[in-house]
Amino acid sequence: MLFNYLTSAYRNLVKTRISSFINIFGLTLGMTVCLLLLFYVKYEKSYDLFHSKADRIYRLRYERTDSKGDAVRFASCTPPAGALLREQFAEIEKLARVFFYQASISHENTKFYENRIFFVDPEFAEIFDFNFLSGDPVKDLAQPGNAFLSVSTAKKYFGETEPIGKIISIDKKEDYQIVGLFEDVPHHSHIKMDFLLPLQNIIQRYGDSYMREWGHTGMYTYLLMQKDADITTFQTKLSPWVKERIPWLEQYQMKIDLPMQPLRDIHLTSHFMQEYEPNGSQSVVTYLRIIAFFIIVMAWVNYINLSTARSLTRAKEVAMRKTIGASRRQLTIQFLIETILINLIVLILTILALEVGRPFFSNLTNMPVGLHAWQQHWFWPMTLTLFCIGVLLSSLYPVLALSSFKPVDIFRANTSSVIKGLNLRKVLISFQFIMALILLVCTFTIYDQISFMRRLELGFNIDQVLVFTSPRVRPQDSEQRFKTFHAALSKNENIRKTCHVTEVPGKQLYWDAGDIKKAGADDSAGKNYQIVGIDYDFAEVFQLEFIAGRNFSRDFATDGESLILNETAVRWMGLENNEGAIGQQVDYWGDIYTIIGVMKDYHQQSPKAAYEPTIYRLMPTGRDVRGQFAVSLNSRDSRDTIHFIEGTYATFFPGNPFEYFFLDDHFNQQYQSDELFGRVFTLFSFLAIIVTALGILGMSALNVARRRQEIGVRKVLGASVLRILYLLSKEYIKWVFIACLVAWPIAGTVMHLWLQGFASRISLGVGRFAASALIALAIAFVTVGAQAWRTALANPVHALRYE
Repeated sequence: MLFNYLTSAYRNLVKTRISSFINIFGLTLGMTVCLLLLFYVKYEKSYDLFHSKADRIYRLRYERTDSKGDAVRFASCTPPAGALLREQFAEIEKLARVFFYQASISHENTKFYENRIFFVDPEFAEIFDFNFLSGDPVKDLAQPGNAFLSVSTAKKYFGETEPIGKIISIDKKEDYQIVGLFEDVPHHSHIKMDFLLPLQNIIQRYGDSYMREWGHTGMYTYLLMQKDADITTFQTKLSPWVKERIPWLEQYQMKIDLPMQPLRDIHLTSHFMQEYEPNGSQSVVTYLRIIAFFIIVMAWVNYINLSTARSLTRAKEVAMRKTIGASRRQLTIQFLIETILINLIVLILTILALEVGRPFFSNLTNMPVGLHAWQQHWFWPMTLTLFCIGVLLSSLYPVLALSSFKPVDIFRANTSSVIKGLNLRKVLISFQFIMALILLVCTFTIYDQISFMRRLELGFNIDQVLVFTSPRVRPQDSEQRFKTFHAALSKNENIRKTCHVTEVPGKQLYWDAGDIKKAGADDSAGKNYQIVGIDYDFAEVFQLEFIAGRNFSRDFATDGESLILNETAVRWMGLENNEGAIGQQVDYWGDIYTIIGVMKDYHQQSPKAAYEPTIYRLMPTGRDVRGQFAVSLNSRDSRDTIHFIEGTYATFFPGNPFEYFFLDDHFNQQYQSDELFGRVFTLFSFLAIIVTALGILGMSALNVARRRQEIGVRKVLGASVLRILYLLSKEYIKWVFIACLVAWPIAGTVMHLWLQGFASRISLGVGRFAASALIALAIAFVTVGAQAWRTALANPVHALRYE
């Protein structure tokens, strides 16, 4: 019996090969897209879950709020908090502090600039489940001068030579002995480290005063809470606890909070100052999850509509089977087996499509190429669930519709009058139009916003600017060397200007200072500002505009006690206007500085962020601070110039690696997350539109089949082809306009919320909504038109021969 069912199912697939192909293609496309999107969503949500105690690990942050309620939020914490918390709260099982560092690392003649150096407490290895291959991290990280390296980093420095026992040097100032190795950190970890060193070295370097300073940040603090700890209650204890230990908070009317971040939430929800690196986006994950859901639902709706269209042609077959004795149970089994067969084919094709499309998808989303969807623990349960739901939904309507009618009704009446449920199918097609319109409006808006950011005037020049790290290894006469290095570079005809700056535009600012106010103002007027250390040529290299006052100049010996503010800082300080700010004095932690210039606002990072109140001060060339050199070139085709700069750098600052980048390439990396979202959203929206078109094609086939005899009568009575085309298309036009009334408010609300994440943003406008309606109408006309045209040209005799 089963063989007969399978044979019948196979014959029906072959007999209706076009309809079967559309069914299989639509379901395969929908299921593949759904699983790919879920693959990306699951990957983004898997960050840090490989730690066995992830549900009990929290990161302690630092927030400082002034008297006006303006807050500065950091991902790191303040140095004193960790040591004191560990001693005074029983809710904490273990605590580890982390100091994130960048430096020049060298071994003999091998040297690199490294930006994933972590100084940690020994408990770090007990809180987190990083895999140590050798050494005892709890014991060894308690001893200053020890070092653990990742496997790939060890190979970079030592090749196949045994690294244990070897000595590495940081900035040619501190030597560390390698005592162990750890596996490369998993890609889905917000902590990505190449070097693991004892925090005790940092404490010795900066002294106890640094560890007691509540106003500083930069010490990342992780807590492993007790299993029975009440996190909410513990969090409420922290603010009063901090207030007791900082007497100057009340004097300056400030507040310091230490919010707790669950480890599992950091990657998608943490976007504060001093993050290790840019994190993912919870909103992107949510949007893509919704798209995945609607695409698979649209694919199922398509299948139901196409199956219903086919049911009209199979009604007489079913009636004949009932006449010769087939029971409803047998008919149900037959339709169920046909549906299972189609869904099995879809399942196999989906898995093949996932594997074939994996490299492209990995490249599109920046996921690791080695990840396979079918290897993930969630994949098979999710896939089989989608398969079962698809079988149930796809077979339910045909089974109920075709197995319930009486054969005599089919033989004596129009089959379409017997097959019910057309109103439901109209609702389903309207649903697809609604989804298509929402996706179109969202796609247009996302594309236009990203294009707008790309075109936006940044306020400074990023073209033909070469950036490289200032030397970390500095001799005693480094101040004089900085001056002669500048002079040596200026002799090259392809170099316009060179400057030294703490952070070039495009880099996150790590230097901030609070309690800065206009001289003579009350203590409560102190606010937080971003600080940038610059030299005399900074403004010229980046072609920055002064709207009042002047730049720093070597002609003024007093410029060491002067400041330049940006426009936002002028307003933030409460000064009357830009011109009026010139000559005003500023109280910077008790030292008095004079404002000599106001610089036009520019976007330090992506235009997605608002302008920050920023103060610029001269940075002495001999000062041991992190920074970069920026060189403005006359030509981008500058290999010889780069070789010249590298050679000159090596001459003046031996022992320092020379690593450079072009500023425009680096700055454009800030758009990557938004462009990634735009690419993924656009691609899968396009695929969703294809799924929608298939659904409309199925519905139009059903509609034409249902009205074939009516069309035949109209043609006999003299109706023109155009009249028949209009007759068959008008209800789709109506559905599109109804869908617009539903879709536009939804799309507008969603995009309004999304655009709130951008300080500089486009307005929604009506053009994108109108364009979405025109495209939806075009889809309807193209898909319906082919069916309607063929029917309108057909001989009416064929439709009326059984009347």
